[in-house]
Amino acid sequence: NMRLGLNYMQRGDYEIALEKLEKSLKQDPNLPSAHETIALLYQRLGVLDKAEKHFKEAINRAPTYSEAHNNYGVFLCQQGRYEESEKHFLTAVKNPLYNKSAQAIENAGLCVSRIPDLVRAEAHFHKALQINPNMSKSILHLAEISYQQQDYQQAKGYMKRYQSVSLWGPQALLITIKIENKLGEKDEVASHILLLKGKFPDSDQAQQVRRGEY
Repeated sequence: NMRLGLNYMQRGDYEIALEKLEKSLKQDPNLPSAHETIALLYQRLGVLDKAEKHFKEAINRAPTYSEAHNNYGVFLCQQGRYEESEKHFLTAVKNPLYNKSAQAIENAGLCVSRIPDLVRAEAHFHKALQINPNMSKSILHLAEISYQQQDYQQAKGYMKRYQSVSLWGPQALLITIKIENKLGEKDEVASHILLLKGKFPDSDQAQQVRRGEY
């Protein structure tokens, strides 16, 4: 039932998925993975009180269950509970066998940057990149932090690194335009504006550039 529930959930058949997962929990109410999976399903359905209840059940039954801590951290971050969420991301990476440590640390950085606590965010992004040098969100956010600190050369260095690990997105193009503008590189600014308007014409970032806000 557990595996069936997960399969239905991945296909978007949420009603059948819920039925299978509830059956699975009736058969074994102590199964942490079933609690975590049903929590994710309730989260998708917007039933937040039940989602939180099952995340807590999963963690109470398996305190070192890293995936549950990471997913509960994402849930808390989406609710604006940033300090709480950071604790769960950091608990997730205490398990040396957890294979998504870089992602969990990056999540911690993304979340505390919303406080905003850029010092803590910067430390988390650096740590994520130590584990996996290709974490593109960490690189992009470090570029944005460097830009805010008016270290435009360092910010440009991060964006060069970003290009080597990820395709352009609208936010990456906008921060590049802002950096190059501060450095007085008019040709670079013009070429990246063309790229942003050409690839992402309807994006908020393209609208921002059209208004001259860079």
